[in-house]
Amino acid sequence: MGFGLAKAHHDFFHKNHFIEFEELLSPKEMDALENAIDAVVTSKDWIHAGHDVWRRAKAIKKVTVHKGLAEIASSLCKKSPLRLAYDQVIKGPLSNDLLNLIEASAIQKVVCGLTLQLYPTVSTENPLIPKKRGAGVFFSPFCNLDFPKNCHLFMIAYTVKMSQYVHETRAPNIHALKKLGYVFGDRLRVDTHPLL
Repeated sequence: MGFGLAKAHHDFFHKNHFIEFEELLSPKEMDALENAIDAVVTSKDWIHAGHDVWRRAKAIKKVTVHKGLAEIASSLCKKSPLRLAYDQVIKGPLSNDLLNLIEASAIQKVVCGLTLQLYPTVSTENPLIPKKRGAGVFFSPFCNLDFPKNCHLFMIAYTVKMSQYVHETRAPNIHALKKLGYVFGDRLRVDTHPLL
């Protein structure tokens, strides 16, 4: 990957709350990621079936915990170290309501998100949708997650080191962490949410 961030990258991100980079992942990495996602997200209930998929496939985990991607996110949001909050397959709106990353997450405090374009299915001018396969958009947690129907994205949410599971009723996967033994108010553990 080899991205060195210049002052112009930081300036653009802090002014616009997002920035797109092309070729974050190679075609080979993208093929592996797409094939793994297609194998584990077979349900039409993609919002729940596509949440935290890194726990179910090595090829997905390789991308989700990718140090280079996390380093870019850390540099842009000026937080270090970052912890993985979750990943999410996106094939349309996450909710009937327009949410930002904070409102869509039952983890506090998410500080940055990344969307990766899998295979382009819609042409849109949405700033959170990368224009090309393998490209990615890093975005602030205050950006509205306004995803159109029939998009095909992969999102990674990053949080700070000291994070906790919270009762955010707007989060589509509010109860997902209960399956890992969490209750509301618990701090995230390294064994379930690695530092990156």
